[in-house]
Order: sequence, then structure tokens, then C-alpha cells
Amino acid sequence: MIRAADYLINSEAETLLPDSQQRLARGDNILIFPEGTRTRYGEALELQRGAANIAVRAGCDLRVVHITCSQRMLDKQSRWYQIPPVKPLFTVRVQARIDSQSFCESNQDAQPLAARRLTRHLQQTLVPLNR
Repeated sequence: MIRAADYLINSEAETLLPDSQQRLARGDNILIFPEGTRTRYGEALELQRGAANIAVRAGCDLRVVHITCSQRMLDKQSRWYQIPPVKPLFTVRVQARIDSQSFCESNQDAQPLAARRLTRHLQQTLVPLNR
């Protein structure tokens, strides 16, 4: 099903970056959850560097989209069939674009450092909304 939906598979590390770059070059958007697909309720947010690495290496902007839900559901500790007693309300906040290249230096070898800087920036951008 995942392949039929044309998802990028993050466990296929050798093809993830080139596939992502190819899609971005043709004007597609990629939705990435830098903390994984579901956060852990009550735990600090821990971001992976994949989104930042793709943005830095593809030379594209990022846009943070913060999704919250009024009810606890669909987190890592819950089962998909556990339905909340009250209808959930989802809030989607779309934030300004982030220029990934502003985290880069002129040296291509500095891309891993740029990805770490960008990940820290994303972490700081998301944490105030989590509180």
C-alpha cells in the first residue's frame, strides 16, 4: 500500500535523498514529520535531522506546519481504535517559510553542520507551541 501511494520510504536511506531532491526539483511538496509520525504524550519533542538534511542538500525552503488536537489520540501510546469521548478538534498553524540556505556556509562540506543548525532552529520554533 505504501508503495502504491508513492510514499518515500525513510528506511531506504540510499535512495531517500536523491528521490526527495528529484521530487522537489519537479515542484512537488514533501511532508515530513521531523519528530516521527507521532509524538509521545508528555515527553519532550526530539527531532530527527532528516527534514533538515533534505532541505539543506536540496536547497529548498521549509515551512513548519504545527498540528494540535484537542483530545489525546493517535499518539504512540494509543491504539488507532481508542476513540476519545468528545469529538476531537484539530488546529493547523501554518508558519512562515524558512530559508534552509541561510543556515549554510559557502562550503559544501558544511552541509551536516547546516542541517544540525536548522534542526535546532526547528526545535526552537516548535517547542513554544508545545507548551
